[in-house]
Amino acid sequence: MKLLLVLGSSDVYGQIADYVKDLGAELIHYQHILKAMDNIDEIAPDGIIVSAADFPRHWKTLVSFIRSERPPEVCAAIVLYGPVFPDKERKKAKFLNVDCLLSEAHLDKRSLSRLREVLRPYISAVEWVNHLAVRPKNSKKLAMIITNPLTGALINGKVTKISQDGVVFMPEQPRLTKNLALMTELHGCSLRTGSVILDPVCRIIRNEESLTLEFTALKPYEKRILHNFLM
Repeated sequence: MKLLLVLGSSDVYGQIADYVKDLGAELIHYQHILKAMDNIDEIAPDGIIVSAADFPRHWKTLVSFIRSERPPEVCAAIVLYGPVFPDKERKKAKFLNVDCLLSEAHLDKRSLSRLREVLRPYISAVEWVNHLAVRPKNSKKLAMIITNPLTGALINGKVTKISQDGVVFMPEQPRLTKNLALMTELHGCSLRTGSVILDPVCRIIRNEESLTLEFTALKPYEKRILHNFLM
């Protein structure tokens, strides 16, 4: 993913960069809007973040230009606003298909989490799971069994990476999963986290020696249990 940041402040750039770098994004930073516009075709960004506080007159020009080249389904647009951002400007942002407005003065964890959620659809599921997943510290308390939907076989294995969004699963016998196509949904999954067994629905997003599985369904209480386990 290529993320174009058009910001005058190096401090704001650092705040955002520190938070999104674990998504595997390639960050391109410009402090001048015209230079950014000159290089849009070459950069072909998957997302842009522009500061309306730094560029109160020209942020709309940049977003409009981006939207003429890269529609919402291929490029996210995020605008950071300053202390004064009247309703008239908010309406213009909505008209220009801006995906998200964030206060530049309050880039707290909640705001940055919202930013990451906006960017998520523009990042492949494989990158999303792999970049956020970590090797479990308490691996002895973690186990997983999946069911091959084509054969009904129960497949034991080891979770080598895990996050709130998915796992990397190494089957004990990889030959038992070779016949599973990408995007296959696995409904017969059991994930033990400590003393609790979760029943996620998983989607195969990579099938090599190990399986990269994205959680497509996890009950709210199971999400809380997994969050506490990972913490």
